[in-house]
Amino acid sequence: MAVAENSSQTVETRIKNPKLVRKKHLLIAAKATKLFIKKGFSGTSMRDISRVTKITLGNLYSYIKKKEDVLCLVFDLYHKSWVKVLEKNGIYAIDDPEEQIRRAIRAMLQSCEPYQDEIKLMYLESRFLPEKSLKSAMENERELVHEFEKMIRRGVERGAFRVEDPFFAANMIVFQISVSPLRGWNLRDRYRYEELVRLTENYILETLVK
Repeated sequence: MAVAENSSQTVETRIKNPKLVRKKHLLIAAKATKLFIKKGFSGTSMRDISRVTKITLGNLYSYIKKKEDVLCLVFDLYHKSWVKVLEKNGIYAIDDPEEQIRRAIRAMLQSCEPYQDEIKLMYLESRFLPEKSLKSAMENERELVHEFEKMIRRGVERGAFRVEDPFFAANMIVFQISVSPLRGWNLRDRYRYEELVRLTENYILETLVK
């Protein structure tokens, strides 16, 4: 999964240089992510973040206002990249509805594989996001659901899928894509990741074409 390249638009900063802000925000988010995974959001202090980023505590507050802002940056770093995965893998150019959904699921799962801990982190720590950033995170997920809903509706119109509610089905697909990082402990001992991808593809396609 390619990470977002822009700094957060929900995090206020005193620095006026947008390129410098983007560079520092990416650094802060990348380093803080590892801390949050290891120690949790609540267990991580601003001094911890200052130490791993090598940005003095006073200077750190020039780029963010509070610790919750760092969590916003972490979400922006990974969460905004989801829909771009579909674009980069040429999913929208696939004409056959079944193949399009299959390839979309595969692309998402393969892109998520290196970021299992980061995805789990976002689900666990989203309760600490400020309201504005939480709404932004929810909107990013809605956008991904919407893209799958469009693919499903297209398949229904062509007679390839038999789905009662495409919006509900799209939500279930996005949820199933998250099963590995959220409940992987119950799967990893039995399946290699490639096998898990194949089984997930088949399971979802069976529900769409039944």
